[in-house]
Amino acid sequence: MGRTGPLGFLGADALVKLLGALCLRPRFGDRPRKLDEQCEWTDYQDERSERRGLPMVCLVRPPESADVLAAVADRLKTAKPQGSIRYARPGLAEHEGRDEAGAATADSVTVVRDVLREARKELGDSATAHTSRLPFPLFDLVYWLMLQDYDGRDDPDGVLRRAIRRISLAERFSSSAEDAVKQLPENQGIWKVFSLLVRGLTLLTFRIAVTGRVPLLSGRYRWFLRQPHLAPEMSGSFVRFARRLTEGQWQEEAPEYVCRLLLNAFLEDLRRAYRLRPWRVWRRRRMTYPVLLLDEVSVGNGGYRLLELVNSVRNQVGLFDPLLVVSASPAPPPDAVPTSRRPQFQAEQARAAYVAWQNQLERDRRERQPTAWYLPIGVRPPADADEPKVQQMLQTLGSDYRFRRQVRPPWWASRWTRIGVPVVVVALVAGFVAYRSHDTYAEHCGSDNPWLTWTGSECVGTTDGAQDLFQPSDATIRQVEAVVLDQNHRAEKLHEAHPERPYITLVALEALTSSNNLAEGLTSERESLEGFAVAQLRQLNAPGSADPIVRLLIANAGRDMRQGVRVANQLRQQAEQDRSIVGVVGLDLSSQPTQQTIAALTNAGLPMVASTLSADPLADLNPMYFQVTPQNRREAAVAAGFVEQLPGPRVIRVYYSDDDADVYSTNLRDDTLKSFRDKGFQVEARAFTPDGGPGGPPSHLRYGETLVGNAGAAGRDTCSYDGFVFFAGRGVPDFGQFISSAALCGSRATVIGDDDVTRFVADQGERQRNRALPYYFMSFATAPVTEPRGAALDFYTTLDQTLFPFERTPEGRSYDGHAALAYDAAQVMIVAAAYLRETAAEIPVTPGAIWREITAIHTSRPDGKQVNKYLEGVTGIIDYGGDISRNVPQNKPVAVMGVAGGEVDKSVHGFCGAANGPTSDTWCPPDP
Repeated sequence: MGRTGPLGFLGADALVKLLGALCLRPRFGDRPRKLDEQCEWTDYQDERSERRGLPMVCLVRPPESADVLAAVADRLKTAKPQGSIRYARPGLAEHEGRDEAGAATADSVTVVRDVLREARKELGDSATAHTSRLPFPLFDLVYWLMLQDYDGRDDPDGVLRRAIRRISLAERFSSSAEDAVKQLPENQGIWKVFSLLVRGLTLLTFRIAVTGRVPLLSGRYRWFLRQPHLAPEMSGSFVRFARRLTEGQWQEEAPEYVCRLLLNAFLEDLRRAYRLRPWRVWRRRRMTYPVLLLDEVSVGNGGYRLLELVNSVRNQVGLFDPLLVVSASPAPPPDAVPTSRRPQFQAEQARAAYVAWQNQLERDRRERQPTAWYLPIGVRPPADADEPKVQQMLQTLGSDYRFRRQVRPPWWASRWTRIGVPVVVVALVAGFVAYRSHDTYAEHCGSDNPWLTWTGSECVGTTDGAQDLFQPSDATIRQVEAVVLDQNHRAEKLHEAHPERPYITLVALEALTSSNNLAEGLTSERESLEGFAVAQLRQLNAPGSADPIVRLLIANAGRDMRQGVRVANQLRQQAEQDRSIVGVVGLDLSSQPTQQTIAALTNAGLPMVASTLSADPLADLNPMYFQVTPQNRREAAVAAGFVEQLPGPRVIRVYYSDDDADVYSTNLRDDTLKSFRDKGFQVEARAFTPDGGPGGPPSHLRYGETLVGNAGAAGRDTCSYDGFVFFAGRGVPDFGQFISSAALCGSRATVIGDDDVTRFVADQGERQRNRALPYYFMSFATAPVTEPRGAALDFYTTLDQTLFPFERTPEGRSYDGHAALAYDAAQVMIVAAAYLRETAAEIPVTPGAIWREITAIHTSRPDGKQVNKYLEGVTGIIDYGGDISRNVPQNKPVAVMGVAGGEVDKSVHGFCGAANGPTSDTWCPPDP
């Protein structure tokens, strides 16, 4: 043995390889593996978890092989890469005589405690280890408690609690905050208050944590109340349990279980250190197990006791612990009695010994065998004849372990993967969320408003004014939207302060996408919104408990109302969520898309009051629909009566839009031809191709009439015509092209534009670019051209002076009357809501109730038994006649206005209808 060294025995190579293999951790968890003939690990997919665990390799060697464990320690120390294996070799010889055979005693506790303390120090503080240090917080706490002596003190539990707090993380954090505050100037009182709050919070947190019953927060204290030793349920809290572990108290406990607690705390610390927590991304996965080398184990130095404890704790707890124990002694533990079967295997049979132990482990664990975890292996010196063989074996064995590939974590468990994958996942998730947020943001027109939708070319939906829906917009439009938004906020606050008042939401639905791609093309729509805002302000200032508080939503139905059905269906959903929505006001363009929108709103159960629509089919076919303007048949009759008074030939030519979807234009063509034919005029009609529009089939084919080209060609078509011309098309952009082309050739025709021409007149820039040719146009409102009186005076004072001072400037003044018409439409809804509360304050204000009450807006019956309930509007008296099937006001005013030199005439050329102020001309036709 002297010539061959401490490993000069038969089977040393097999033994060394087995120990090296047992030090290596599996690449997947800690699952059991199979060992091949070369003592290398193979597949472990079919291994049972009950066979998982590391044995206690007990080397039974003769006295002349006393340095075997020292040689093993040298190999672990020089393993490549350096520091890849942590090991501890406490000096058991120093503890000889401190323990004795039989049941554990207090001396047994101290020797086990001290041996584990030495092992903890060597394993935890290894300077050569290339992985993070091994912490032992549970064992350290038990060790510290066993050195504390509180017997004889008043309130020992309180003293112990304060002592535990002084060594806790909470105390260190609190002290750091206090030290930082001390460095601040005296006038930083707020930080001192903050320091007191921190100290109070940490104290409260500690008091909760030290109960040991709060998951996560209680941390290591909770483990002590859940481990199986010393009956922790008897204590109730960690402080009381810890008191049982202090000096003078632990001696009262069963020594066997105090030892088990010490060892289990030691093993639990190792278990936790080997768990790869997701949040500890900087820690490498440990690929080798720590080794505890116990040399010269005996009954008197606590070595046998420690091995027995490892076996008992593993059997009792049933958890895997990552500790390889290797002992060496002349006799096999735990009883130091050699037999024919212990050890059964010699060193040259090391692999077979491990396989046999692994096969027996499951049964031994279930039977709680006292030798379940022991793997005794005999070491015998070689005979003289075996010396050459041993020397050859040592030469092939090498001088150290080489684990470079085996100790490298798999790519999925490497530090960079564990950092990179979460970073990539977070980046992908953040990117996806950002993309979806951007996509959702873009889908909702660059806002977080779920009721706005980007169609790909325009933004449609509803807003309270926080988003700009006019497309395009300008500073004046945004000013109006800002007023609406501010008044909506006021309405919400007023509703909170006065919940007894009716609270209603009106949706101002119009085509807010310009047909000529200019903000000036939306002047009429802006004017309409101003009128709604005036009606809203009037209600905000109203004092009565029955006066409704009005909230206003701005809605865009898209260019030419083409997205109206989509917005109407959206309003159905919105009204289900917001019960304050009672109806829709405004609407725009008497066209097929508008008809479909009205039908969709009817199906949604939302009543409508249109401010400018006049096509006959709209009111005739839709019961939920009302309007404050006269119908086309009334407009045509007034136009015919007016022209009849003018000098000139009794011939008239009607120009209309060649688009069957433009219900307004084709319906007005039909009514105009009939009215003038009834007056004895020679009539004809010609179609022109509109610029944009709903996009329906050509109308001239249905009528069998001439198509002259676009609106400009229609204007040139009047150059050699001396009669009257009635333009029954869209004011924007078609009438501008029509009138400018007619002016270029000095047309002598007398031009009368329909009521939609008011949109063109409202655009001051467009109007003043066409100064050469004068023309008349039909209008449903005389103010602000004429001097306002009565309700109109109040309205225009609020409009011009209170809300929108820019209306008093030449650039801001609009002459289309859309603001007044919009105000009247809103007033119909508001008055209907007020009528509901006149008789009973408990009647709910719902869309259906509003629809029913609108028909009550009419004059008294001849017998005088009914209260007069007609509405004096800005644009004339609104009277629905008391007929539930009537949707159009009776005898609603129609005026004939004029433009000369690009400016609107200040006088009315013709007026027909019921109003407080102007009287109807004698030639006016009766209201149909």
